Amino acid sequence: MSRRHVLLLTYGEPPEAAFARQFAYSWRILFGLTRRVAPIPAAVVPLIAFNRARMRTAQWRQESYRSPIEALTAAQAKQVAVALTELAPDVDWSVQVAYEFRKPLLEDVLAALPAGESAQVVPMYLANSEFTHEMARGKVRPLVESGRPVSVVPALDPELLAGLSAGHIEAELAKRNLVPGSDWALVLAAHGTLITPPRPMETGRIETTRVAEGIARRLAPRFGRVVWGWLNHVMGGEWTSPPADRAIQDLAAEGFRKVVYFPYGFLADNAETQLEGRIALRSAPGLERVEHLPCLNDSPELARALARAVIDSGS
Repeated sequence: MSRRHVLLLTYGEPPEAAFARQFAYSWRILFGLTRRVAPIPAAVVPLIAFNRARMRTAQWRQESYRSPIEALTAAQAKQVAVALTELAPDVDWSVQVAYEFRKPLLEDVLAALPAGESAQVVPMYLANSEFTHEMARGKVRPLVESGRPVSVVPALDPELLAGLSAGHIEAELAKRNLVPGSDWALVLAAHGTLITPPRPMETGRIETTRVAEGIARRLAPRFGRVVWGWLNHVMGGEWTSPPADRAIQDLAAEGFRKVVYFPYGFLADNAETQLEGRIALRSAPGLERVEHLPCLNDSPELARALARAVIDSGS
């Protein structure tokens, strides 16, 4: 029986509001991601990382927040392993977790694998972009060029993700015995990106928008309005519009008092889906009821879709 390794890859957000861990995480993000698109001098990275870690730690403590993504990614790995075994029982599957910006780092996990055994990296992100799948491809490229059987699994098809997300929303509403109507609005949130980045790059905006459009097409008859907003940063240029908080405020101004909020742009809950969503929803006065839905997380449907992608890309 052949052995194949599957590595589920995330940024590696630390779970707790501990300054040292947030500082190390911010440091790696600034060097490994932010400086790919922004001309930040290396000398000022420690100061930016210090301030970012200080602000995140203070905010998380103030909001009594703890990120669940570490536990969720481990649960996703177990679900994917189950799905792979069901779909391809003739393969000895080994599924584990690796991180971009926290130990165990992807490059270290790959280096520890037996040289002759194949490995597939599954970036756990919605869309292909410079900040997701391309980073993984850059890290595995030296191994590929040396003859190692390592590859990166492509992002799931936007229409497939839209269908999974719409079904997930329906299931979550059913759990709450909630039947929305014309007085309810559905807010779809995703990570924003620069409209005009400093150099040509794949930002993932088009594919991400296609997922939102697919969800809206499936669920629009159940809501009075379906809108999407972006969880943007504030520096570097013009960002995607509208920001999520403004989209929610605009709905309140239109008279909507009931909102379903779904962070469709993420495959697992984290500080952006939960904490930033919470803050964005607080920004709109007059809301009477808010249903803040979880991400797809460790749903068996997502796991089976990822498992099929692994099998298809490895065949």
